[in-house]
Amino acid sequence: MKQWFARHFTGPDSVMGLRTNPKLCVLTEPMWSIPHALYIPFFVLYMHALGLGDADIGILISVGIFLQMIMAFLGGVASDKFGRRLTTLIADILAWSVPTALWAMAQDFRWFLAAAVFNSVWRVSEVSWQCLLVEDVEAEKIAKLYNWVYISGLLAVFFAPLSVYFIGAFDLVAVMRFLLAFTCVSMTAKFIILYKYGTETDQGRVRMAETKDTPFLEICGQCWGVLAQMFKSPATVRVLALVTVLNIQQIASNNFFALYVVYELGIEEQWLALFPIMRTGVMLVFFLGVQNKLNRFPMYAIMLGGLVTFTAGHVLLLNIPQGQGLMLPMFVFTALDACAAALFLPRRDTLVILNVDPAERARIMSLLIVIMLLLSSPFGYIFGLLSEYNRRIPYMLSIGLFVIMAGIVLLERGRGQPQASQTPSG
Repeated sequence: MKQWFARHFTGPDSVMGLRTNPKLCVLTEPMWSIPHALYIPFFVLYMHALGLGDADIGILISVGIFLQMIMAFLGGVASDKFGRRLTTLIADILAWSVPTALWAMAQDFRWFLAAAVFNSVWRVSEVSWQCLLVEDVEAEKIAKLYNWVYISGLLAVFFAPLSVYFIGAFDLVAVMRFLLAFTCVSMTAKFIILYKYGTETDQGRVRMAETKDTPFLEICGQCWGVLAQMFKSPATVRVLALVTVLNIQQIASNNFFALYVVYELGIEEQWLALFPIMRTGVMLVFFLGVQNKLNRFPMYAIMLGGLVTFTAGHVLLLNIPQGQGLMLPMFVFTALDACAAALFLPRRDTLVILNVDPAERARIMSLLIVIMLLLSSPFGYIFGLLSEYNRRIPYMLSIGLFVIMAGIVLLERGRGQPQASQTPSG
């Protein structure tokens, strides 16, 4: 037990063995993930309770994705021009502190639309925060670092039962307003701590010096050359296709899950938080106890295993009958979904990093996100309309998207066989 604890929490490969920026990124992550886990299971129902229909929610998703596309493009430029640290602070406050305050006071669709505009700025901090996380870290440690990011975020599982109690005991809208106000305070504190005690990365200082006398718009124009460089790399194109199809799938299944299980299957709304609790619990056990045992297998084989598991879970979800005895099959679905995510998502992150030029990391990552969002943006509205017609359709389409992703992984596999040890291990 002592050896296990030392390896995971006090050794050189543990979170305490990280450098300042990645250590702060990991240690402060629960200040974001815990409040997020408290409100997110009920967020769609909260919108529904304030008068928004499925199509309205779909419109908000599509508007948000379109704006995120613009913000992602600006994220790489801003990270180079103003530095990773300052960009992360300003973008995070605009993207989370402001919207959570608006959501807490929301009265109708207009409030959610205004919040969606601000929330789209999180794509700026996604780029700058990722740079803070991985820059100045040895390449062989990046995969383990992503493991700690996931583990840090999964700690929210220990607090999510609070929302189950509150939603069951009090009015949904009142509880959500309180949780969103708490989220605003907690997240804002996280952003300030990371800025105050973090430092600019070496590559960030280099890019700030290189762009010091270059106008912001001129730096934006230089991205065309970076874009051409990206499309000359078949591996980068395949990674772009993979993250785009995955994003479309997540739009299909994640945003309408609460409506499906409450209004189609008949599960009481206060039990919604149990599913993310179980999901994160399974993932946490998987990361700490199983992940390192997979290192001897090829990375792409594990990714394919994750996609097969995702598919099995969605097939089960579509075949759960309405009425009594819902909880057991729902727990099985949640466990399958958690295992699939633990297999697939960290390796997806690692695959992206392995195909990004470190010298142009900020701009390449921002352009990958821009193109992904451009291609994904119509699907929020499309899936909203389809869900309004039949709430089973998004999950039926998800199965087809898993098959497409499997084909992309097989194509990527053809260029080499990196081992799972390149990916996070517990």
